[in-house]
Amino acid sequence: MIKSFSISNAIFTDSKDGSISEVLYKLNFKKYSEMHQTHSDHYLIINSAGTYKADAIVTSKKNLPLVVKTADCLPILVTDGKLVGAIHAGWRGLKNNIIEKTISNFNKEKLKVIVGPHAQSCCYEVKDDVAVFFEKFIHISSDKKYLNMSEIIKDYFETNKIKNEISEICTICDSNYFSFRENGTKNRQFGFIWI
Repeated sequence: MIKSFSISNAIFTDSKDGSISEVLYKLNFKKYSEMHQTHSDHYLIINSAGTYKADAIVTSKKNLPLVVKTADCLPILVTDGKLVGAIHAGWRGLKNNIIEKTISNFNKEKLKVIVGPHAQSCCYEVKDDVAVFFEKFIHISSDKKYLNMSEIIKDYFETNKIKNEISEICTICDSNYFSFRENGTKNRQFGFIWI
């Protein structure tokens, strides 16, 4: 389990931490909100527990953990002290600006963002159909193209003077994490944030 240095009520799990319900039990929560994630740019502001068709959810409700599920995509947790949000972003979400759209609801002067383990540029191979959207963030090795999602979001956060904390753990090559790209797993690790 990874705890944030900058956001006290936020954690990321690894493959050994168990299911959502097991983690919530350890955190002393019974209800939570999660997403039916579809690689969209759709976010919702919510006030009750449940499963929402979106790739980002935001709430101001206390003691309502938000959960993001990933196995290579970016699990992003955000807060400005009054609102919290959980964002799921792969290359499609980045291309369609899901982060910018979601954080438009937050006070950017007080915003803190943490990003959990995800596919890193060491392993995240992409083809031309994806690389064309991110030319500045592609590196080539042995005639293969690799996408650096960490740099895409770091560049955005720093340009907009948003405090950020980005994991350097690669879900593809670190066996402590689930990776869809590595073996097609249906398992996921989780990010949790709450007020």
